[in-house]
Amino acid sequence: MILRIAYLVASLAIIIRCIRADPAPDITTLEEGYAYIVKLACRGCPFLYQDSSAGKDVPWESRNDENALLLNVSLPYDRPILEINHAPIWPVSKVLPRIHATQVLSDFSVTDLAKLIEYGQLEAGHETSSGGAIFGLSYHSSIHHAAGHEAMVIYFDVFEVWSGLPDRPLTVQLDGKDGEQKMVKIVVLKRPVLSALESRESGWEIVTVELVSREGEKFQQEMKFLEWDSFGQIGTPTHAASSFFSAFLEWLDSGVMALFVFIFALVGIFVVLCLFCIFGCDLCGDEYEKAQHGKKRKKSWPNNDLEHGKGKFRSAEELGLLGRGLGGQVVGVGKSD
Repeated sequence: MILRIAYLVASLAIIIRCIRADPAPDITTLEEGYAYIVKLACRGCPFLYQDSSAGKDVPWESRNDENALLLNVSLPYDRPILEINHAPIWPVSKVLPRIHATQVLSDFSVTDLAKLIEYGQLEAGHETSSGGAIFGLSYHSSIHHAAGHEAMVIYFDVFEVWSGLPDRPLTVQLDGKDGEQKMVKIVVLKRPVLSALESRESGWEIVTVELVSREGEKFQQEMKFLEWDSFGQIGTPTHAASSFFSAFLEWLDSGVMALFVFIFALVGIFVVLCLFCIFGCDLCGDEYEKAQHGKKRKKSWPNNDLEHGKGKFRSAEELGLLGRGLGGQVVGVGKSD
């Protein structure tokens, strides 16, 4: 009897261990139509880990184990925005978002994945219990409208990963020549509005999430992780203007500088009001005052007299001399009979 009980306990332990070791699938559905977890194989990527038992400042090390990246594909209820790891990829924006992904082993189990989701550590990187690092993703993307349907087809391809956790920053190209490296295909469909309180723009849901081959797809956008930040592509005029404006707002937001700017603004407004009161009095006077002021100016003008305006009177001889030359002589003045 005792041997039978021991045998049952050992068998149960083996079964539980097998269940716990069951690897998570490539696509895990969290909520049908709205949330999925994609386990994207990272071909050629070393697995980064840190032995935290030896201390907090232990350097990161790597080993050649097959690994994958976790992508959280979600579509909120209240707005039509498709997100990957909380970064919007549809609708397309001029500023492409930077996306980070957690690295896990390829045999990462369903139980471990459930723990990450339960404790909210899916995008926490090296702070998770998975042991993997966090990578910045360089990716291609393209969006197509499905002909004859109110549906969008989104392709998302990771072609390079970067991590600054090791002593030397690590950059790895995801080689897809052998066809093993896959990309993510997402299909979103506009569903009918079921309530008068529901917005027509929010009526979208995810129909399909799958891993497909890269072959034959012409991507519309490319985002290299080290060439972009929250202001856009580094080195472009748009990036320079956005970063300058943001820095200026942060400068104004500082306590002391904001106080100085407020004081200078008050002084400037006071100066403008004073100038308006000094030079704008003529504009505020009525027509009678303007007419009286005009009369005073006319009386004070020295050449208003008629004789002053014409100059000195001249005799007839002088006029004749002026009209006919110095040698001429005036015979008579007046009308002849």
